[in-house]
Amino acid sequence: MIITICSLTLGQTTDLFLSEYAEGSEGNNKYIEIYNGTGSDVDLSDYQVWGSNNGGGWKAERQRSLSGTLINGDVYVIAPDAASQAILDETDLALAYESAVHHNGDDAIGLAKDNGSGTFNLIDVIGVPDNDPGSGWDVAGVVNATKDHTLIRKASVTSGNTVWTSSAGTSVDNSEWLVDIPPTNTYTPETLGSHPHVDPSIAISSPT
Repeated sequence: MIITICSLTLGQTTDLFLSEYAEGSEGNNKYIEIYNGTGSDVDLSDYQVWGSNNGGGWKAERQRSLSGTLINGDVYVIAPDAASQAILDETDLALAYESAVHHNGDDAIGLAKDNGSGTFNLIDVIGVPDNDPGSGWDVAGVVNATKDHTLIRKASVTSGNTVWTSSAGTSVDNSEWLVDIPPTNTYTPETLGSHPHVDPSIAISSPT
């Protein structure tokens, strides 16, 4: 018998980045997930999460400084405090209104880092803060994918991307994201709470 083994080698990341995003179709079932694959534990006090609203740019009321330590290989989940219990069970930081995670499909979310002088610079983004696309932005060829969908960062991605058009892409092949449609109410995607995840379209098997 000949057994074929396929392996996937994942590169070490250069910094924290947004690894998952959800904008549920009901209520406050929304969240973002931040991944640390740098090889070292990271002090979260060097990072902020930013939010926009309806194309009006980054909004002070939606800015949140983070705290604590994110260990290597782990994720940090932020969600509204009124999200479903299934989401809150995986959440590290639950926020009251108003915050970056009280977003709709046309609201951008950013991850920013202290440049060493107390000024925070954007290192990753979903959407365009100064642009209102209507219902949502297209991702990987899916229309309005930032509305009523879950976005999962591909396992091949090793850094954030501040150019949203490049990150979103125009097809499954050139996008940094996989797009999934979640159930509407009390869902928790299997991917929430861990990263990376292999593209489910890739089948890895051996003959029996």
